[in-house]
Amino acid sequence: MLRFLTAASMTLALCLGSAKAAPLEAYGRLPAIESVQISPDGSAIALIAAVNDERHVIVRSLAGQVLASASIGFRKVRAVQWAGPGHIVIEASSTTAIDNTTYAGEHWQAVSLNVATGEYKQLPAKALDSFLNILQGRVQPGVDGKEAVIYTPLYVTVAGNMQHRGGHLDLFRIDLTSGVARRLQMGDSETYDYLARSDGEVLAKASYRERRNNNDALWTLSVRKGSSWLTAYQTSSAVEAPSLWGQSVDSQSVIIDTWDAKEQLWRPTSVSLADGKLGAFIGPAREQQGVIGADGVVLGFRYRQQFHEYDFMEPRLRAIWPAFRGAFKNQQVTLSSWTPDFRKLVLFVNGGPSSGGYYLADTVTKRVEPIGAPYPKVPPSDVAPTRFVRYAATDGLEIEAVLTTPKGKPETALPLIVLPHGGPRAYDDITFDWWAQALASRGYAVLQPNFRGSSGYGHAFKEAGYGQWGAKMQTDLSDGVSDLVRQGVVDPKRVCILGASYGGYAALAGVTLQKDIYRCAVSIAGPSDLGGRLRDEIIKYGERNAGIRDRKRLYGVESASDPKLDSISPAMHASKAGAPVLIIHGKDDTVVPFAQSQRMADALKTADKPYELVVLPGEDHWLSTSVTRLQMLDATVAFLEKNNPPN
Repeated sequence: MLRFLTAASMTLALCLGSAKAAPLEAYGRLPAIESVQISPDGSAIALIAAVNDERHVIVRSLAGQVLASASIGFRKVRAVQWAGPGHIVIEASSTTAIDNTTYAGEHWQAVSLNVATGEYKQLPAKALDSFLNILQGRVQPGVDGKEAVIYTPLYVTVAGNMQHRGGHLDLFRIDLTSGVARRLQMGDSETYDYLARSDGEVLAKASYRERRNNNDALWTLSVRKGSSWLTAYQTSSAVEAPSLWGQSVDSQSVIIDTWDAKEQLWRPTSVSLADGKLGAFIGPAREQQGVIGADGVVLGFRYRQQFHEYDFMEPRLRAIWPAFRGAFKNQQVTLSSWTPDFRKLVLFVNGGPSSGGYYLADTVTKRVEPIGAPYPKVPPSDVAPTRFVRYAATDGLEIEAVLTTPKGKPETALPLIVLPHGGPRAYDDITFDWWAQALASRGYAVLQPNFRGSSGYGHAFKEAGYGQWGAKMQTDLSDGVSDLVRQGVVDPKRVCILGASYGGYAALAGVTLQKDIYRCAVSIAGPSDLGGRLRDEIIKYGERNAGIRDRKRLYGVESASDPKLDSISPAMHASKAGAPVLIIHGKDDTVVPFAQSQRMADALKTADKPYELVVLPGEDHWLSTSVTRLQMLDATVAFLEKNNPPN
């Protein structure tokens, strides 16, 4: 239940910093502010704030007056966005199963907050169809006449359940005042995404059909032609499916990903709305992400260098961006929000000696003013230095890693924590990382290798990780340790490994599948029995499934009975554990079930190996609450200091 607050209670979340040395909780609590969004008329901002471990949505004028606020309590608020000048759409999630329809999972829902009246409405509140009121895709604000609405797909339950394809995904128009949903476009069990203009005109849809006899899938982009659909592009040859990004700046085409076989990467490509013809690749051959407005327009692309940078197609943004990007040297500048005329921008600046901060930029007056900081109790004086390092893996593949070292300590014989990322399709960079910085504040160097299989380094590098769980992906981590030892930066006798999700698996593998490298390991939500996990997923989703095919590709197996799975599962090698293990897991995790950590703990107990198990009640896979996040961090640091003292 939402309840409304006074302006006085908001001051804690909006403060900018503290002169005192940062305690551990300064890193471990949820960000004080996030998802900062400017209103379409540029007169107010909305944001998510954390106050005393509760989540609040705050709307305030640029002068500082609180116009509306809502307390979400301990619900997991994920994002806010403006829908017209008078409504805020709040997205929150909960871990639950929907009876007779879905397995347990993290389901997103939406609430509309009326800025003028302070009233809120569940979205959708009611409709003429039998549907699930959980979000199933993009939430696109629009206007129907004079009414503020959103367009979003909802799953209509006809018969059976989502796993058995008993319903279809339809595009709905939802009134933000009444919460009433009306169907704009009927879909089917294969449609998973729609694109519409802000007035509700439906432009395109994307479909995905499993071809179970072929054990592959057919991806289709269709554009709307009058009362029918025109198939514009299809592919079944790609390992991964393309994406429907949005419409072009000139409104004449939609932009999707297509596979460039020569360059071996996905590239943005235009598809004409007039005749459905595929255009040429857009921009240079590099990995890119779309910068997409709330209206579904692709304004440009973001690509990775030392920090991520932008290549805008929108001419006004292209003209004004260099000056504001250049105002923050040696830091990452992210465009978080903007007004439709681009007069006002919200920037998030991160990296260097800062823990990060939001700024409001006026592109006419050229003024840039601070809004607030996600980590206000971590001042620049407490931010440890971070840099990229590179080293050669055993087979010669170059690995890039992030090295964070304790502030004020010489880089000689330091205690080290290896902190591999999750995913494994992800990467670490040199922006502020609350976890790495917390460990560095306790006196540890932190190495975050972007091992083979990581994203951001091209398709070949990602493909090099296929079948390398417990093998080269694992030695990519220890090769980084060896390189730092060779340079004299770290003490080889004082190295531990810590990670979450895939990183948790790597931590367990580091002390079971490898030997005499790490003196302790911490696994947060890490899988330990890969065969058991794969069998459970096949029961839920079926053998002929994109996720299952991808899982097999990552593991390097053809079936859940492949003996290789036992050979790379830490729980099957608990008797070989050569160091103490701390296992931390949320009971509500639906990505890596809690049973995976219980399985590892039981195996270690049977093998009479030292371990600790910390259960996080009510926590999901992402450490979504301050209480459990801080509980994890406290337990982790205490365990590290016990088994690998920093001094």
